[in-house]
Amino acid sequence: MKVTSLVYAAMATSVLGQNSTSDDVPSGCSLGSSATATAQSDLDKYSGCETIVGNLTITGALGSAALAGVKKIDGSLRIYNATSLGSFAADSVKEITGALNMQDLTILTTASFGALEEVDTINLITLPAISTFNTNLQSANNIVVSDTSLESVEGFGSLKEVNVLNINNNRYLNSFKSSLESVSGALQFASNADETAVSFDNLIWANNITLRDVQNASFAKLESVNASLGFINNTISTLNLTHLSKVGQSLSVVSNDDLTQLSFLNLTSVGGGLVVANNTNLKTIDGLKNVQTVGGAIDITGNFTTLDLSSLKSVRGGATFNTVSGNFSCSPLKSLQSKGAIQGDSFVCKNGATSTSISMSSRSRSSSASSSASATVTARSNDTASTSSTKTKKSKGAAAQEVFPAGSFFGAVAAVAVALL
Repeated sequence: MKVTSLVYAAMATSVLGQNSTSDDVPSGCSLGSSATATAQSDLDKYSGCETIVGNLTITGALGSAALAGVKKIDGSLRIYNATSLGSFAADSVKEITGALNMQDLTILTTASFGALEEVDTINLITLPAISTFNTNLQSANNIVVSDTSLESVEGFGSLKEVNVLNINNNRYLNSFKSSLESVSGALQFASNADETAVSFDNLIWANNITLRDVQNASFAKLESVNASLGFINNTISTLNLTHLSKVGQSLSVVSNDDLTQLSFLNLTSVGGGLVVANNTNLKTIDGLKNVQTVGGAIDITGNFTTLDLSSLKSVRGGATFNTVSGNFSCSPLKSLQSKGAIQGDSFVCKNGATSTSISMSSRSRSSSASSSASATVTARSNDTASTSSTKTKKSKGAAAQEVFPAGSFFGAVAAVAVALL
C-alpha cells in the first residue's frame, strides 16, 4: 500500500461533526466542509473556539504558525506544502476526530501538539528537517511516519493498540520503543537508520508484522500473528520469539546475513508458507523443531549443516530443502516424504553432494550429484526474547511508498526472489 493512499483515505473518511451541529458551536467555529489558512491571521480567527467543526488546511508562505485556544477539531487538520514553515504549535488541542496530516514541509524543524491525546490517523510524510514531534497521545488508529529526520519518536509511547503502524525511510531514526499490546492491521518497520534498534516487548498479537533493515529487535511477549510475519534483509544476529505459538499465514526469514541464531521454540503451526532462505551465517536450524503443521509450501535454503524439523507432521504444499553443505543428510526428510506428510506436487532435497527430487504427480524420482546451491541459510535456538547484531546493511530497492506484509506464500517467495538479486 502506498503511503500517499493512506493520506487521502484518511481525509475521505474523516468525521465531520457526527456528534456536533451548528447549534453546538458558534458560527465562526464551524468551517462548513472545510477551510484553508494561508496566514497566521487566518488561524487567529479561531482563537476563541474551544471546538472547530470541519476540515482545516494550512498551506502557503507562513514562516511559523500556531493554532491557539482550540481544544478539539471535529474533522481533520492538514498542513501541507507550506515550504517556508519552520515551526508549528497547537498545544491546546486534545482531540482530532479525523486525521492529522503533515506532508511536504521541507524546512519544518519542530511540531508541537503537547496536549493531543486522541486522533484517528497521523501521517508525517516528507518532513526532511523535522527533529522534534511532541504529543501526549493515548489513542490512535493509524500512524505513518515516513521520510523525516526524527531521531526518536517519543509521542507514541503510551499507545496500547493501533490498526496500522508504519515507520519507514527515516534515516536518523536509530531507536524505537513501543508499549503496544496489539496491532489489528499491519506493523511495518523498514529502511530507517543503519543501526536501528526496535523494542515491542509488550506486543502480544498482531495481524501482520514486517521488519526490514533492523539491527536489533525484541518481541518478549509476542504469542500470535494472525496473518504473516517477515524478517527481511536485517542485520540481526539473534532472532528469538520464544512465546510465539502460531502464524496464521506465511513466515519468512530471508536475507539476514548476520543471523546465527533462530529460536521459535513454542511455534507449532504456520498456516501458509514457511521460508527460511539466504541467511548466510545460519548454520544450525533447530529453532523450528516444534513446528507440526505448515499450511503451504516449505522452502529452507542456505548453508546449514543441521536442520531439526522433528515434530513436523504435515506440509500441505511442496517442500524444498537446499544447502551447499555436503555434511547435511536428507534421510530424515525423505522419510517424512515417504510417509505422505508432504502433500504438495514436489519434494526436493539437495546438499553439497547429492540431490533428491520427487514429482508427486508422477511419483518419479531422480538422484544426482551436485556441488553448489543458490543461497545460504543458518540459525541456532535460544530461549531469550531479544535480537542483536553487530553489522549494518540497507535494504535493496526500499522506498517510502513500499510496505510489504508477506500476505501469502507467493508473497514470501517473491521476497526471496528480490533478496537473491
